[in-house]
Order: sequence, then C-alpha cells, then structure tokens
Amino acid sequence: MTHHPRSRQPYLIVPRYLAGPDPEATTTAAHVLQAAGWRTEHTPHHTDYSDPSGLCQARHLADITDPKRPEQPLMNWEFTASPVHDGPAAWTAWFCRDTPPEIIAAFAAALADDTPLPTPGTGPHYLQPPTSPEHATTPLAAAGWTRDLGNGETAWYGPHQQATVVTPRFPHTSHGGAASWLCAARRATDLTVLWLVLACPHTPTHLVAALCRAITDPTPVPRRTLPNPEAGALTITHPA
Repeated sequence: MTHHPRSRQPYLIVPRYLAGPDPEATTTAAHVLQAAGWRTEHTPHHTDYSDPSGLCQARHLADITDPKRPEQPLMNWEFTASPVHDGPAAWTAWFCRDTPPEIIAAFAAALADDTPLPTPGTGPHYLQPPTSPEHATTPLAAAGWTRDLGNGETAWYGPHQQATVVTPRFPHTSHGGAASWLCAARRATDLTVLWLVLACPHTPTHLVAALCRAITDPTPVPRRTLPNPEAGALTITHPA
C-alpha cells in the first residue's frame, strides 16, 4: 500500500478498525449526543455532556499528550451512568483518542437511544445489569472472528489477529476479579497499539454489543488522509 497525499475526494477504507482517527469526521460522538438533546458544558480542558435525565454523562478531554509518555494511548472519551444524581457510576467506558470516530459514535448512539424497553418497569436501558458476554460478542462470531478461551475469559481475534475483543471474567476466577472489556487494534508490523477501548464489567450488554457491531461493520469509512502503511492490509477505493 502506498501512502498518498491528501485528496479532495475521500478514500473509502475497510476494515474500519484500521482506518485510524479522522479530524474531519462528520459523524462523531459529540454530534450524536447533541442531536439527542444532551446538554453541553465547555471548559478549557474538557467538554461535558449530560442526558436530559442527568443520569448519563460523557466527557471529552482535550487532546493533550503526556510528554513523559508520548506513546501511551490517551483516553479522551469517557461515558458513565448512575442510578441517582451525583451518585457513583454504575459503569464506565473509556475510548482512546485514536479510536476510529465511527466506533465511538456508535457507542454514543446506543447510549443516547431513548427507545422504551420492551418490558416496562425494568428501569432505563443504560442501567440494565449485564448478561452473558456471549450476548455481546454475537457480532464477532457472525463476522467470522476467531475465539480463544483461557483464564476464565474469552478473546476474539479479527483477521490477521490485528483486532481483538476480550471479555470480562465471569464468574470471578482465581486469577482475580472480573476484568474489564477490552477492545483494541494493533499495527501489522509489530505490537504497537493503534487504539483501545475499556469498559467495566457492569457495562450493559447491549452497549457492548453495539460496540462489537461497530468494530465489525463492513461498511467502508471515508478518510481524506490514508493510514500509515504499517497499519496493515486495507481495502481502499477512491471515488472518481
């Protein structure tokens, strides 16, 4: 793959988990939350979002790299939900700065979806207790990802093992408590992490499923600047 200069028409890239960030993205988590009516509050260091109920929160941190750890992935999106105002979070999910924006936006859309649950009286969807991790990883199986079992958790690997989703340990094992959900992608040439997502074990299953669907979505994503060739094997088309 040859690295091409910036183009007037965007390239269309597959798979999206190797497409990289996009500073010119037209659909971002911020756009999704604002369109859903979430309140926005700007500060010099971050932007806070709050749903109409005040129980769901999101924070977008300023894009500042730690000079002491320039290669450390910067987690700059955080999503939480709480059963009471100003109470402790029931769960938290974090997204690295370089996560493809389509993946973050899909999670935000699932969280902001206010469609009533089929069973009334069960509480808001974002506070539903998690079910079996297999309910969340169905999109991975459908996409042909490889499953690896070990130490009470399951790791799913995409083609060429460049992308992975690791489930929490349920039930707790002798290796420790229930680890977080981990989604990540790496470069083809080494183990350098391109981006990662962490979600605590109590994150509602349908939100993690939305994340898995977004990662495996085969729809090409637009980029005006191509990823570094070391990102891996990409299918790239350029509309005329």
